[in-house]
Amino acid sequence: MRASPQFDATVVDFAEKLIADQKLGHGPATDVLAVSLSANDYIGHRYGNGGPEMCVQQAALDQTLGRFLDDLQNLDVPVVVVVTADHGATDAAEREHDADPEASRLDSAAFVSKLNKAVMAATGLTYEPIVGDDPQQLYINVGPDEALRAKVREATMAWLKQQPQVRAAFTRAEVEAADVPPHTQAPSLSMVQRFHESYDADRSGDIAVAYAPRTSFGIPRGPGDVVAGHGSPWDHDRQVPILFWWSGAQRDTRNDPAETVDIAPTLAAFAGIQTPPVDGRCLDVTRGLCPVPKN
Repeated sequence: MRASPQFDATVVDFAEKLIADQKLGHGPATDVLAVSLSANDYIGHRYGNGGPEMCVQQAALDQTLGRFLDDLQNLDVPVVVVVTADHGATDAAEREHDADPEASRLDSAAFVSKLNKAVMAATGLTYEPIVGDDPQQLYINVGPDEALRAKVREATMAWLKQQPQVRAAFTRAEVEAADVPPHTQAPSLSMVQRFHESYDADRSGDIAVAYAPRTSFGIPRGPGDVVAGHGSPWDHDRQVPILFWWSGAQRDTRNDPAETVDIAPTLAAFAGIQTPPVDGRCLDVTRGLCPVPKN
């Protein structure tokens, strides 16, 4: 069911029941309702984002959102809606190849296996020191021996930079050290800065790897297997729309630099509450409601 348009329609049905049961919007304070519509993700992974399955999903989702917005307006209370996404995606390589001859499919397990064999040969290890289901984020698993870790890291980087599928590779230290000025326009970011923007000290790999822009990972071997993915540093994976809507809003398209973390401060301005302590900033869509920055 998750990989079908019925999934999002059911979630919206549940959201509308919650609105009615909890009388959202009718109390003394502003209510916030977050609704996650995830069928795009499941359909995109299973069928790709450029085929007939996604076309059917988009048409159905458009109807579902239209119904939801109509019902929100009928509440007869002030409503502000924000629509965004957590990431973009790469279509199945077989379809991408029609427009981009470099689009290809990478067998992730086989690639990491070849990498481990090369590193074992270079270091003399008798076990595979590199782990990771996602070849874009590789982890060094050698225990607390820092000298051995450095040796494995050096051998891994040397091998990766010789592979035709690899466009760039960076160590954790290089990613951590990459400085990104606030509100930098996305196209001007270097590759290591792009990895820095997604870096999390507790979760990110020891080595970040960028492959060709339209690379699909994994080899589907049966119905339901993943045919397309995401997580690369390229713009089609990184850029998402951020749409603000309220009844009577004038249509306006802006290409100013913005981030998803800007949504919370912007909604805070709409609600008339203090901006929460987050990385984002209030976007100038609030009709002059953004707080004036202090010098």
